[in-house]
Amino acid sequence: MATGKKTYKDFETALERLEEITGQLESGESKLEESLALYSEGVEIAAFCSKALAEAEKKVTVLKERNKQLFEESFENGQAEDGE
Repeated sequence: MATGKKTYKDFETALERLEEITGQLESGESKLEESLALYSEGVEIAAFCSKALAEAEKKVTVLKERNKQLFEESFENGQAEDGE
C-alpha cells in the first residue's frame, strides 16, 4: 500500500507507474482499501506529471519565419499563430 507522498525521478518513470496503477484498477482484482491507496497514488502522480508538462511547455521555443527571417517565439504564443 502507498505510504505518504512519493517522489518520482522523472516524468517517464512516473508515467510508467501511473500506467501500472491504471491496469491494476481496471482489472478489478484489488481489494477496496488497496484500490483507494492506488487511486490516491495515481492522483499524486497525475499532479506530478501535469506540473512536469507545464514546466516543459514553458521551456519549448518555436522557430518561426517572418519576412524571410527566423525568430524565436514561446511555445504558448506559437500555438496561437500556427497559421502564419
